[in-house]
Amino acid sequence: MVHRVNFPVPKSTEPQATVTHFPLERLGDAELVMAAGRGDARAVAIIWDRYSALVRKVLRCALGPDSSIEDILQEVFIAFLRGAERIERASALRGYLTSVAIRQAALELRRRKVRRWVTLTPTGQIPDSPVAPRDTDGQEALRALYRVLDRMANRERLAFVLRHVEGMEILEVARTLRLSESTVRRALVSARNQLDRSLVREPALGAYLTGRQGAAP
Repeated sequence: MVHRVNFPVPKSTEPQATVTHFPLERLGDAELVMAAGRGDARAVAIIWDRYSALVRKVLRCALGPDSSIEDILQEVFIAFLRGAERIERASALRGYLTSVAIRQAALELRRRKVRRWVTLTPTGQIPDSPVAPRDTDGQEALRALYRVLDRMANRERLAFVLRHVEGMEILEVARTLRLSESTVRRALVSARNQLDRSLVREPALGAYLTGRQGAAP
Protein backbone atom coordinates (compact mmCIF):
# COMPACT_ATOMS: atom_id res chain seq x y z
CA MET A 1 0.00 0.00 0.00
CA VAL A 2 1.43 3.31 -1.07
CA HIS A 3 1.02 6.17 1.34
CA ARG A 4 0.53 9.56 -0.31
CA VAL A 5 2.36 12.35 1.42
CA ASN A 6 1.10 15.91 0.99
CA PHE A 7 4.06 18.21 1.18
CA PRO A 8 3.38 21.77 2.26
CA VAL A 9 3.60 24.26 -0.57
CA PRO A 10 6.22 26.86 0.29
CA LYS A 11 4.86 30.36 0.54
CA SER A 12 6.23 32.86 -1.92
CA THR A 13 8.59 35.39 -0.47
CA GLU A 14 7.60 37.89 -3.15
CA PRO A 15 5.29 40.66 -1.92
CA GLN A 16 1.71 40.04 -2.95
CA ALA A 17 0.26 42.60 -5.32
CA THR A 18 -2.94 44.16 -4.09
CA VAL A 19 -5.38 45.92 -6.33
CA THR A 20 -6.68 49.19 -4.99
CA HIS A 21 -9.23 51.41 -6.63
CA PHE A 22 -8.67 55.15 -6.47
CA PRO A 23 -11.86 56.62 -5.01
CA LEU A 24 -13.76 58.57 -7.63
CA GLU A 25 -14.61 61.20 -5.04
CA ARG A 26 -10.97 62.30 -5.13
CA LEU A 27 -10.80 62.69 -8.90
CA GLY A 28 -10.70 66.10 -10.49
CA ASP A 29 -13.47 67.44 -12.68
CA ALA A 30 -11.73 66.51 -15.93
CA GLU A 31 -11.43 62.85 -14.95
CA LEU A 32 -15.01 62.75 -13.73
CA VAL A 33 -16.29 64.25 -16.98
CA MET A 34 -14.40 61.64 -19.00
CA ALA A 35 -15.80 58.88 -16.81
CA ALA A 36 -19.33 60.30 -17.13
CA GLY A 37 -18.88 60.45 -20.90
CA ARG A 38 -18.13 56.71 -20.83
CA GLY A 39 -21.39 56.12 -18.96
CA ASP A 40 -19.98 55.69 -15.45
CA ALA A 41 -22.99 56.17 -13.18
CA ARG A 42 -20.80 56.67 -10.09
CA ALA A 43 -19.01 59.58 -11.75
CA VAL A 44 -22.35 61.14 -12.63
CA ALA A 45 -23.50 60.81 -9.03
CA ILE A 46 -20.33 62.47 -7.74
CA ILE A 47 -20.71 65.37 -10.19
CA TRP A 48 -24.29 65.78 -8.96
CA ASP A 49 -23.15 65.81 -5.32
CA ARG A 50 -20.38 68.26 -6.14
CA TYR A 51 -22.33 70.76 -8.22
CA SER A 52 -26.11 70.40 -7.81
CA ALA A 53 -26.21 72.94 -4.95
CA LEU A 54 -24.35 75.48 -7.09
CA VAL A 55 -26.65 74.96 -10.08
CA ARG A 56 -29.73 75.20 -7.86
CA LYS A 57 -28.45 78.50 -6.43
CA VAL A 58 -27.83 79.92 -9.90
CA LEU A 59 -31.34 78.96 -10.99
CA ARG A 60 -32.92 80.46 -7.89
CA CYS A 61 -30.99 83.69 -8.35
CA ALA A 62 -31.96 83.89 -12.02
CA LEU A 63 -35.62 82.95 -11.66
CA GLY A 64 -36.56 83.89 -8.12
CA PRO A 65 -39.02 81.76 -6.16
CA ASP A 66 -40.30 79.18 -8.61
CA SER A 67 -41.85 75.78 -8.11
CA SER A 68 -40.14 74.48 -11.25
CA ILE A 69 -36.56 74.94 -9.98
CA GLU A 70 -36.03 71.24 -9.20
CA ASP A 71 -37.33 70.19 -12.62
CA ILE A 72 -35.02 72.67 -14.35
CA LEU A 73 -32.13 71.43 -12.20
CA GLN A 74 -32.75 67.94 -13.57
CA GLU A 75 -32.81 69.33 -17.11
CA VAL A 76 -29.41 70.96 -16.60
CA PHE A 77 -27.80 67.65 -15.66
CA ILE A 78 -29.61 65.78 -18.43
CA ALA A 79 -28.16 68.32 -20.88
CA PHE A 80 -24.73 67.78 -19.33
CA LEU A 81 -24.99 64.00 -19.76
CA ARG A 82 -25.99 64.37 -23.39
CA GLY A 83 -23.00 66.57 -24.10
CA ALA A 84 -20.38 65.18 -21.71
CA GLU A 85 -18.37 63.51 -24.48
CA ARG A 86 -18.20 66.80 -26.40
CA ILE A 87 -17.07 69.09 -23.59
CA GLU A 88 -13.84 70.62 -24.86
CA ARG A 89 -12.47 71.85 -21.52
CA ALA A 90 -13.55 69.16 -19.11
CA SER A 91 -11.65 70.83 -16.28
CA ALA A 92 -13.98 73.85 -16.54
CA LEU A 93 -17.02 71.87 -15.42
CA ARG A 94 -18.21 74.52 -12.97
CA GLY A 95 -18.41 77.17 -15.68
CA TYR A 96 -20.00 74.73 -18.11
CA LEU A 97 -22.80 73.80 -15.70
CA THR A 98 -23.37 77.45 -14.85
CA SER A 99 -23.71 78.24 -18.56
CA VAL A 100 -26.19 75.40 -19.06
CA ALA A 101 -28.16 76.57 -16.02
CA ILE A 102 -28.34 80.11 -17.40
CA ARG A 103 -29.52 78.85 -20.79
CA GLN A 104 -32.22 76.77 -19.12
CA ALA A 105 -33.20 79.78 -17.00
CA ALA A 106 -33.48 81.90 -20.15
CA LEU A 107 -35.77 79.28 -21.69
CA GLU A 108 -37.94 79.31 -18.57
CA LEU A 109 -38.15 83.12 -18.65
CA ARG A 110 -39.36 82.94 -22.26
CA ARG A 111 -41.91 80.30 -21.28
CA ARG A 112 -43.16 82.61 -18.54
CA LYS A 113 -43.79 85.37 -21.05
CA VAL A 114 -45.78 82.98 -23.23
CA ARG A 115 -47.82 81.87 -20.22
CA ARG A 116 -48.59 85.49 -19.38
CA TRP A 117 -49.93 86.03 -22.90
CA VAL A 118 -52.12 82.95 -23.01
CA THR A 119 -53.52 82.59 -19.53
CA LEU A 120 -52.19 82.30 -16.23
CA THR A 121 -50.98 84.83 -13.72
CA PRO A 122 -49.29 88.24 -13.85
CA THR A 123 -45.93 86.54 -13.27
CA GLY A 124 -46.58 83.62 -15.60
CA GLN A 125 -46.16 81.16 -12.75
CA ILE A 126 -48.70 78.63 -11.57
CA PRO A 127 -49.68 79.74 -8.07
CA ASP A 128 -48.06 77.73 -5.32
CA SER A 129 -49.87 76.49 -2.26
CA PRO A 130 -50.33 79.40 0.14
CA VAL A 131 -47.68 79.76 2.79
CA ALA A 132 -47.63 81.87 5.89
CA PRO A 133 -46.06 85.23 5.08
CA ARG A 134 -42.84 86.24 6.80
CA ASP A 135 -42.76 89.99 6.38
CA THR A 136 -39.18 91.11 6.89
CA ASP A 137 -37.42 94.01 5.24
CA GLY A 138 -34.97 91.71 3.48
CA GLN A 139 -37.66 89.48 2.03
CA GLU A 140 -39.72 92.44 0.87
CA ALA A 141 -36.65 93.92 -0.85
CA LEU A 142 -36.01 90.58 -2.54
CA ARG A 143 -39.61 90.34 -3.75
CA ALA A 144 -39.39 93.90 -5.03
CA LEU A 145 -36.13 93.11 -6.83
CA TYR A 146 -37.69 90.17 -8.65
CA ARG A 147 -40.69 92.25 -9.62
CA VAL A 148 -38.28 94.64 -11.32
CA LEU A 149 -36.27 91.80 -12.86
CA ASP A 150 -39.48 90.37 -14.30
CA ARG A 151 -39.89 93.59 -16.28
CA MET A 152 -36.38 93.38 -17.77
CA ALA A 153 -35.29 91.74 -20.98
CA ASN A 154 -33.61 88.39 -20.40
CA ARG A 155 -30.14 89.67 -21.31
CA GLU A 156 -30.23 92.50 -18.77
CA ARG A 157 -31.77 90.32 -16.10
CA LEU A 158 -29.27 87.48 -16.39
CA ALA A 159 -26.28 89.79 -16.67
CA PHE A 160 -27.39 91.61 -13.52
CA VAL A 161 -27.93 88.37 -11.59
CA LEU A 162 -24.56 86.90 -12.55
CA ARG A 163 -22.68 90.13 -11.82
CA HIS A 164 -24.39 91.46 -8.72
CA VAL A 165 -25.98 88.37 -7.14
CA GLU A 166 -23.51 85.64 -8.09
CA GLY A 167 -20.57 88.04 -7.90
CA MET A 168 -18.99 87.04 -11.20
CA GLU A 169 -16.41 89.20 -12.91
CA ILE A 170 -17.58 90.84 -16.12
CA LEU A 171 -15.44 88.61 -18.34
CA GLU A 172 -16.88 85.55 -16.64
CA VAL A 173 -20.41 86.89 -17.15
CA ALA A 174 -19.59 87.42 -20.82
CA ARG A 175 -18.33 83.84 -21.21
CA THR A 176 -21.34 82.43 -19.42
CA LEU A 177 -23.84 84.39 -21.51
CA ARG A 178 -21.76 83.98 -24.70
CA LEU A 179 -21.69 87.73 -25.21
CA SER A 180 -18.94 90.27 -25.72
CA GLU A 181 -17.64 92.19 -22.74
CA SER A 182 -18.95 95.45 -24.18
CA THR A 183 -22.43 93.95 -24.65
CA VAL A 184 -22.45 92.77 -21.05
CA ARG A 185 -21.41 96.21 -19.82
CA ARG A 186 -24.24 97.83 -21.76
CA ALA A 187 -26.70 95.27 -20.39
CA LEU A 188 -25.55 95.98 -16.84
CA VAL A 189 -25.90 99.74 -17.28
CA SER A 190 -29.39 99.24 -18.71
CA ALA A 191 -30.35 96.95 -15.82
CA ARG A 192 -29.06 99.43 -13.26
CA ASN A 193 -30.96 102.28 -14.90
CA GLN A 194 -34.16 100.25 -14.76
CA LEU A 195 -33.57 99.54 -11.08
CA ASP A 196 -33.00 103.23 -10.38
CA ARG A 197 -36.21 104.20 -12.18
CA SER A 198 -38.21 101.66 -10.20
CA LEU A 199 -37.54 103.30 -6.84
CA VAL A 200 -40.80 105.22 -7.03
CA ARG A 201 -42.84 102.06 -7.54
CA GLU A 202 -40.64 99.82 -5.37
CA PRO A 203 -39.46 101.82 -2.31
CA ALA A 204 -38.27 98.61 -0.64
CA LEU A 205 -35.44 98.56 -3.19
CA GLY A 206 -34.02 101.80 -1.81
CA ALA A 207 -31.87 100.16 0.84
CA TYR A 208 -30.63 97.58 -1.65
CA LEU A 209 -29.63 100.17 -4.24
CA THR A 210 -28.05 102.38 -1.60
CA GLY A 211 -25.87 99.45 -0.60
CA ARG A 212 -24.74 99.08 -4.21
CA GLN A 213 -23.87 102.75 -4.71
CA GLY A 214 -20.48 103.13 -6.26
CA ALA A 215 -20.29 99.50 -7.38
CA ALA A 216 -18.89 99.03 -10.85
CA PRO A 217 -21.51 97.98 -13.41
